[in-house]
Amino acid sequence: MSGNSKHTATLSLGVMAAGFVGTLFLDGTVPWVRFAQSGFEAGLVGGLADWFAVTALFRHPLGIPIPHTALLPKNRDKVAKAFISTIQDDLLSKQSIMDKLSQIPLVIRLLRGAEEQLGTTGAKAGIASISEYLIMQLPLEKIAAYGEKEIQKLLEALDMRSLLNNLLEQVYDRRYDEKVFDFVLDLSEQLVMKEEIRERMGVMAVQALSHLKTNGFMQFALNAFVGYFNEEKLGGLIQQFILTGIEGLRMKDNANRRAVIQSLHQWLDNPMHRDNIAAEMNNWKEQLITQWNLGDKLLELLQRLQQKALEWVREENFAEAYVIPFASRMIHRIESDEELLNRLERGLREQIARWIEGNHHKIGALIKENIDRFDDETLIELMEDKVGKDLQWIRVNGAICGFLIGIGLAAVKAIIG
Repeated sequence: MSGNSKHTATLSLGVMAAGFVGTLFLDGTVPWVRFAQSGFEAGLVGGLADWFAVTALFRHPLGIPIPHTALLPKNRDKVAKAFISTIQDDLLSKQSIMDKLSQIPLVIRLLRGAEEQLGTTGAKAGIASISEYLIMQLPLEKIAAYGEKEIQKLLEALDMRSLLNNLLEQVYDRRYDEKVFDFVLDLSEQLVMKEEIRERMGVMAVQALSHLKTNGFMQFALNAFVGYFNEEKLGGLIQQFILTGIEGLRMKDNANRRAVIQSLHQWLDNPMHRDNIAAEMNNWKEQLITQWNLGDKLLELLQRLQQKALEWVREENFAEAYVIPFASRMIHRIESDEELLNRLERGLREQIARWIEGNHHKIGALIKENIDRFDDETLIELMEDKVGKDLQWIRVNGAICGFLIGIGLAAVKAIIG
């Protein structure tokens, strides 16, 4: 309560009392004395009546338990309930809150507020810190274990025979078999053209011919051939022969090429051969599941990725170069998409409405909890501090109005008398 207003109210009452007492010692037949005495008397009565009324709201006047005084302490629960009901059901009703929110474009406000804050130094540091914290909190062991389990399920569910059939079908359709054949021819050509290979082929040919045994004229002719063609010539002859054959096999319409590829297809299309290949693939799959330690390898991979991610977010320009531009693009995309914006707005309002519906009663509970924290004396002091100034002016007004009314009544008496 304001000390100045209380002092003013007490002063006004004192002035009325002093004026009334002072006029008692003056000649009452003098008109102005009679008028002043009536005014001071009525002002004193009015001031005392208003003092009694104001005091009776909070406590017993002069400590005397007069009936119908100390109204607020006696009716604390009733006043609190009325106060809570007024705030909860009238001032802050569910409908009033929703009506007020309906006038505000919530999503637009949130998006623009977020975009304005993104460029601040604090936001940049916060983005980097949050990103680093989130990366550090990733449960790598659980992710690796989950990944291992899912990969095992995937591998166990694979039908290798069906996979092989589909694979070969794609190979035939896309002519990968011919591309592989051409690749082998290229490798063979590069190998045969090497000088050491030519020399080795010449040595092998001479050794083979020297160990070849025939009779009569054939032996004589063979010896003459070996004597004429040394290792170098034989190597070059064989090399040229192989290169000529490779060149022929490269031609798409070459009969030997078609025969080789057809033979390869026949071998691959043989059901028994496909079963054998599928069985080998199944063995490889089982080894992969049981021996490869998928969990450990996945964990190592995840740890490397985590370290790379940490190095990335710790870069000085991480937020400014990556996160903020991405967030700004997303915000502008949402703002430009009216349908999406309306959906978000409706969704946000529905969530707020549900939250208000579920928590509106807590407004009253919160007010009551705060009121119950104070004892009667503290609560009275608090109320007097907030509204006492205005109440004390009631006392001042009562004294002044009483004074004026007293003068008026004295004038009426004089006129009538």
